[in-house]
Amino acid sequence: MNVDCPACGRLTPHDILKSNGDATVECEDCGHVHKIQIHDNTVERRVVVSQDEDSFSTHVPMQPQTLREGEEFVLESDEGVYGVEVTSLETGSGRTDVADVEDVETVWTRVVDNVRVPVTVNRDSESTSHRLQVPGDYRFVVGETEEVDDVEFKTKAFVHRDGDRYRLSGDDAEAKNVKRLYGEEL
Repeated sequence: MNVDCPACGRLTPHDILKSNGDATVECEDCGHVHKIQIHDNTVERRVVVSQDEDSFSTHVPMQPQTLREGEEFVLESDEGVYGVEVTSLETGSGRTDVADVEDVETVWTRVVDNVRVPVTVNRDSESTSHRLQVPGDYRFVVGETEEVDDVEFKTKAFVHRDGDRYRLSGDDAEAKNVKRLYGEEL
């Protein structure tokens, strides 16, 4: 953290040695140790985290900021550390897609760092359903080969989270944005 050092007479990087309301800090430039007041302006907010069919609720401290639907952040909780995306914000007057943290009662999120994508694989006149576990930023591309449950298939189409269907060779999307993947068994 950068603070004004009384010995250097300027803003310099400091290490926190001890913190309990006030903090004891040491200047990284000159080694001077002194106390500073820390103003904690975080607010605790309820966050609901959904992953597939499961969800849990937790409370996390958040800095004052404006939150937006679609925004991603790292959530650290007792349950674990997750990369999540804001899906909705609940304020005293209902759900919205943009709000200041101070006005938010609940932040609704979904896990996007690791996702399970539903896959329908066709072979002749039969279809089988599978779930493919991949990193959220993994790209599916129409026309490319994938494998799920020891079944190799060529990607024929996918349905995007916005509801659009993509079928042209080369169409692609990150796994976190794919509602369903369709393929033809090889």
